[in-house]
Amino acid sequence: MAVCVKDRNKRVLSQNDYCRELCGERVGETCETGCMELYAGDRTQQWKDWGSRVYKNACMHGGFFDVTLLCSTENIITFLQPLKDCYEMALAYYREKGLTKRETEVISLTIRGISNSEICKALSISRATLRTHLNNVYRKFRDLGEEPAFIPANRTAG
Repeated sequence: MAVCVKDRNKRVLSQNDYCRELCGERVGETCETGCMELYAGDRTQQWKDWGSRVYKNACMHGGFFDVTLLCSTENIITFLQPLKDCYEMALAYYREKGLTKRETEVISLTIRGISNSEICKALSISRATLRTHLNNVYRKFRDLGEEPAFIPANRTAG
């Protein structure tokens, strides 16, 4: 997990080794990229300089991360949890369930939080075809008496 502490002006006060590996040595510099882009673009928070914020499945630094920012009037503490291992576990789980190659491709994008329209574009398929693949996956899991454990809840609700 990458950890970074910044002051209220976004000047980096400290970084752990993994943070330095991702972002480079930034101590003493003002940071405006990566997690700070999420922070700057977040208009949903009532108090800009206070509280915690969680950004699931954020794409940055060439990978996907769950990002948590702890914000006070003095500091912004960032935790970047890489999701690569989680995705690999999820794909291994799905491969064991007898999915077709195309269903596995669809699921690999779905678990990363990619939107349906982006999946259609990436795989050059129609929305109807995507819907068919997803319905087949859900049916296979229902037949096994299981829930598709790694698919985001908003994809399986209703």
